[in-house]
Amino acid sequence: MFANLSDLGETKQISCDLCIVGGGAAGITIAREMIGSPLSVCLVESAEEYHQPTQDLYQATQQSRKRSRSLETGVHYGATAHLSRIRHFGGTTNHWGGYCIPLTPHDLAKKDWMPDSGWPIEWEELNAFYPRAQAICGAGPFVYDERLWDTTSRKSYAFDPDYIVNRFFQFSPPIRFGDKYGDDLKSAANINVLFDANAVKIGLQSNTKSADHIAVRSLKGKTAHIRARHYIIACGGMENARLLLDSNDVTSDGVGNSRGLVGRYFLDHLYDTIGALLVSERPQKILDQYAETVPDKPSHPLAGKEPTMFQPIFSASEAAQNRNKAGGVIVMLRGEWARPDEGIDAVYQAIHDQNREVTGEYGDHLLDILFNLDTSLTEMKSYMQGKHPDHMPVLFAIAEQAPNRDSRITLSDQRDALGRPRAHIDWQLSETDLRTFAQMPRLLAREFGRLGIGRVHVSPWLDEDAIYLYRKDFSRVLEPGRHHSGTTRMASDPAKGVVNAECRLFDVENISIAGSSVFPTIGYANPTLTIVALALRLAEHLKKQLA
Repeated sequence: MFANLSDLGETKQISCDLCIVGGGAAGITIAREMIGSPLSVCLVESAEEYHQPTQDLYQATQQSRKRSRSLETGVHYGATAHLSRIRHFGGTTNHWGGYCIPLTPHDLAKKDWMPDSGWPIEWEELNAFYPRAQAICGAGPFVYDERLWDTTSRKSYAFDPDYIVNRFFQFSPPIRFGDKYGDDLKSAANINVLFDANAVKIGLQSNTKSADHIAVRSLKGKTAHIRARHYIIACGGMENARLLLDSNDVTSDGVGNSRGLVGRYFLDHLYDTIGALLVSERPQKILDQYAETVPDKPSHPLAGKEPTMFQPIFSASEAAQNRNKAGGVIVMLRGEWARPDEGIDAVYQAIHDQNREVTGEYGDHLLDILFNLDTSLTEMKSYMQGKHPDHMPVLFAIAEQAPNRDSRITLSDQRDALGRPRAHIDWQLSETDLRTFAQMPRLLAREFGRLGIGRVHVSPWLDEDAIYLYRKDFSRVLEPGRHHSGTTRMASDPAKGVVNAECRLFDVENISIAGSSVFPTIGYANPTLTIVALALRLAEHLKKQLA
């Protein structure tokens, strides 16, 4: 059943077995797993459809410095925190790009050179849920290895697996979870979905070991308490931490925060161009080879009736990561106007700034220009004459951020329309993140050169001298992936995490957390597939526990 909090009359209390806060990929997946069970379920969500005042509840403040290389956003998070997340039924799947890729055993492993790495569960346990998650996400067969090459007429390169390996994205249509699965929940006898219900507090019992209720409020001022045997917080990588921290009536530091870890270890993926591939043959050939595609051999067992689109990508091998003491990173080829270095890009940016507005960031542009002055001046002349070069393969990297205790979500002094403190974002990077980016162009250069494919022109910001200059403020040159993770991390030891291996709070026996906020590390993989896999795992556990 679907209902609206504002339409419930004088109702002040709703009772159920399981309360799920948040109707995104995780919350909807768990609710669907409960259909037909003996458990009564109440899923609370802010809005059924897009609603601007509701969306504005996601606005946040930030500690991070202004970006130097993005006219569009101007800042890392503060100006776009309400845009990167979607606050209505279906959650952020409402603008999900459909990228599917699993984490690897290496992603979950503890690494001596990466502090605070390692998951408290084995990869095999997570992998058991990936095939079902793949189907829920609307992607094809759960295959992410070289067998995908066999479904096409394309040929892969024989990279030395000690340096570079082929990985693959699969793409779902993509699925909007609210649209796709809403009717399943609406028609289920044991599932109630309550809209216009913003969770504002977690009420603890006096012993602080158990939750008593979740307080919800509509933007019109209607309030109610949801009382359940068990609660799942599934609001997203920022909001999970925000709700726990703001529920400070009984415990001053918030719920689940006895060791001060809620909101810490805020992780995101790191995006940037790391160079260009100067090929010995027609550039479009390799662009086509590594472009998005569908199987073109209909008889192949993996092709299926509705072939799934996939894209080959380059990845630093596990051996290379270990040698370089660096995180995971993948590279996609993109066809862009041929601008072989960031000095040229800086000229374009400076011209753009001059035509539009003065940004006060010219020092960074000049630094890029001076690294490649001759080429920059030549290209500036061509640009001013309206001449544009051909497309070329540009190396676009998606990299893992290493766990960082000082990177965190806290509460802001500013308040939203419900009177709650907004999230305050202090996104911080480390030397490991710098090494993660720096390794990849050199690994690719070695292999592309060895195979006679071409050579790599490294972006000047990854030049050794430039790296030294950027080292203290590395985040200024990167674009965040906005895959918010890590703020309620999973651990086997309560001194190192917020939830245990079953995603239950160490401090509170009847609250679990769902979503990427429980990821101790994030690898390079887009998180949605893993979010759904962990949601399936949590649902299976709770069905047994609450039976």
